[in-house]
Amino acid sequence: MSLTPAERQDRFHAAFVGLAIGDALGFPLRGIPPASLTRLPGLAEDFAPRPRGKFAKGQFSDDTQLLLAAAESVIREGKVDGRSAAAHLAWLWQEGIILQPPKSLADALQRLASGVPWMSAGASLGTRCHSVLSRALVVGLLESGHRARLPHDAGVLTIITHKDPVCAAAAAAFAQAAALGMEAEPLTPAAFCEELALSAAVHDKGLAEEVRHLPRLLTWDTARALTQLRKVGVPPSELKGVDGLPPHVVPVLLTSLFAILKVPHDFREAVALTLRCGGEADVAAALTGALLGAHLGTRAIPARLRKQVLYSENLVDTADRLFRAHQVRETLATALSHRRRR
Repeated sequence: MSLTPAERQDRFHAAFVGLAIGDALGFPLRGIPPASLTRLPGLAEDFAPRPRGKFAKGQFSDDTQLLLAAAESVIREGKVDGRSAAAHLAWLWQEGIILQPPKSLADALQRLASGVPWMSAGASLGTRCHSVLSRALVVGLLESGHRARLPHDAGVLTIITHKDPVCAAAAAAFAQAAALGMEAEPLTPAAFCEELALSAAVHDKGLAEEVRHLPRLLTWDTARALTQLRKVGVPPSELKGVDGLPPHVVPVLLTSLFAILKVPHDFREAVALTLRCGGEADVAAALTGALLGAHLGTRAIPARLRKQVLYSENLVDTADRLFRAHQVRETLATALSHRRRR
């Protein structure tokens, strides 16, 4: 039994809104050490009145902005197109509206805005920034019916700003995790992670193995598992002076996946689990929110958070238009499949 079109559309909505909520909950907390967060109760209960600088309560960061920009490109083209996506991402920099991007992302966007070709502007090998992840949600949702091109297209959206194959592998795994939310029956953790590992392996087999082994950590004490995950794939030099999640794509991805596997039916609890990791936990919380939205639908997201996240109507409208692009893509794919059978 498959999801109805209305159910699929609702999960598109929930994925977009869930990502923005996780991002907005974490944005004011970015960089705070885990020990300091223990004194803050109810991290995922409400958008606390702790604005970051001039930003309002419920404001999301660059991760949601990147998602929306990538979505606008895909909606316009009906597919993932590197040149178009690069132009949409560069627009964020040109207009001066992107909120506190990591340095490697800012440098890449600046190069794009100055005319460097989209396949050349990205950060060099070895720069494995977590900023590549949120935009991959677009690929996962768009290609959730026919997933053969998903790893490739996730890689296209990634290379625009970061050339390292580990970044592409992580984006492909996250996109696959979102796509699997469109399936009527949930997979076991092992089967779920195997699907993600196969997508990641197209770009990097090392990350694929880390994803494949993730279910083993579900039997561990949660604090011990999270402590282990923050170090996976990160050179010791990049962990010096970092308290909490480091700004590295691997631990951020693995922490968010662990959260949804550990707490698969409770949006607040799963997002709070990632937020309490500290450091760059806002990105992990965004991914966690997106995946729970994609797998559970709008009803799983607390109504207060849905109403108070900024620009919620724009998020739902963009998700709607992406859903229509998905439907057109599915119709064409089905027609092509029938033609080949004749």
